[in-house]
Amino acid sequence: MYELPLWEQITLCLQMLDTALIECKQRGAAMVKAEADYYTAKANESFELLEAGYANTYIQTVIKGRPKVCEAMSRYHAAQVEYENAREARLVWKKKLDTLREQYSREWGQAGIGE
Repeated sequence: MYELPLWEQITLCLQMLDTALIECKQRGAAMVKAEADYYTAKANESFELLEAGYANTYIQTVIKGRPKVCEAMSRYHAAQVEYENAREARLVWKKKLDTLREQYSREWGQAGIGE
């Protein structure tokens, strides 16, 4: 199997880290929007149930089973998972980049370049 030269691996890793950072930002924004939509759906359903005469203490239990709230909650949790995955990918690429940089420093140090 052909392996890329070390400097090309570092360059590729930097590109992947940049991509992961962009993904993390986009997915984070999507998660925030999904969270806001979820809380809005909860509030709207709460007001509807309150106007329908449900007891205030009972509303928080009932709204969890309402379709609009369930859908919004599902979208929020899915967005949360996607954001966490992007965050983890960012950390993985960062760690790989650090490892490649250390290896690059060792190889250049052994070659006696820069002394």
